[in-house]
Amino acid sequence: MKRVEHLYVHVPFCAAKCHYCAFYSEAGGLEKMTGYVDALLVEFGRYASMLSPKTIFFGGGTPSLLPAALMRRILERIPTTRVKEFTIECNPSTVSAEKAGLFREFGVTRVSLGVQALDDELLDTIGRVHSVRAATESYEKLRAAGFDNINLDLMFGLPGQTMAHWRNTLQRAIELQPEHVSTYCLILEEDTPFWLLLQQGQIKPDDELELAMYQTGIELLTAADYRQYEISNFAKPQHACAHNIAYWEGKDYIGLGPSACSTVGNCRWQNVPDTDRYITAMHRRERALAYEESLTPELRAAERVAFGMRMNRGVPAALVRGRWDREIAQLFSAELVQWRDGRLTPTRRGILLADEVAAEFM
Repeated sequence: MKRVEHLYVHVPFCAAKCHYCAFYSEAGGLEKMTGYVDALLVEFGRYASMLSPKTIFFGGGTPSLLPAALMRRILERIPTTRVKEFTIECNPSTVSAEKAGLFREFGVTRVSLGVQALDDELLDTIGRVHSVRAATESYEKLRAAGFDNINLDLMFGLPGQTMAHWRNTLQRAIELQPEHVSTYCLILEEDTPFWLLLQQGQIKPDDELELAMYQTGIELLTAADYRQYEISNFAKPQHACAHNIAYWEGKDYIGLGPSACSTVGNCRWQNVPDTDRYITAMHRRERALAYEESLTPELRAAERVAFGMRMNRGVPAALVRGRWDREIAQLFSAELVQWRDGRLTPTRRGILLADEVAAEFM
């Protein structure tokens, strides 16, 4: 049996819900966190024989919000013999020297720090619980603990954010010299405070400004020797995120925790986005499914191409030739794709219009 090489763990707890966030998360006291860890270890046991991870990613929520003792219980069970990249997402307000040391002790190789903005007023606007000072201090704690692979998440298109704000955040981030930077445009999603403000007319997206901010991010980060390898991601040499690349290349993965998704072979499933129901199901030794579905080879191939075209390296020619010739011809005429070194790759314009490119294959 072929082992699954990519593992995701969803930690659903946050100190506070950010105004833009639609990911499943909730506040959690020690009792619920303990119940979650108990349940997670049960679920891990169910899939342990299928796993031989090369990449691990703890996302959330805020994984670093878990008390060190509970995080230790999880890390003690995770097999890391073959792991080449082990990422944990951290909120700057929850990074301590103790936790940084714990992560290092158990083989975490990469930390993704949810900075979002390096402007205190903007951080308050979007509901973040940290300050610029906390972000920089957390970054230094991680460096002091020996981490040499740190990502900074940054956001643009925020309410009240000007181009000057965005340039300042980018320049301050570059001065810190992280190995990786992710830049995300604000997406206004239902069931978030920002969505309500949008409906009330208090938030008005500016598509032209967002595009200009995106292009500015590309220009400044490229000039600082960060290579854009995916729509939103920039890395120093040898520091692209292997776990995310596995998703975009259509590799199998298993997700643990409430709301986590998994795809193995022709099967995809998602756990319920409800921590209490998840804990109850695991206690009963049942699966905590929100849904499960079978995937056709055609759908998996289409997803592989659609997600693969988010990356600058695109997809192998053999994957698309003879299947999407008409669609590729149309994309060529629109100057959105090109052939390069035996691969179909997006052009610079294709990167800017990635959703339109992806839609041609889905």
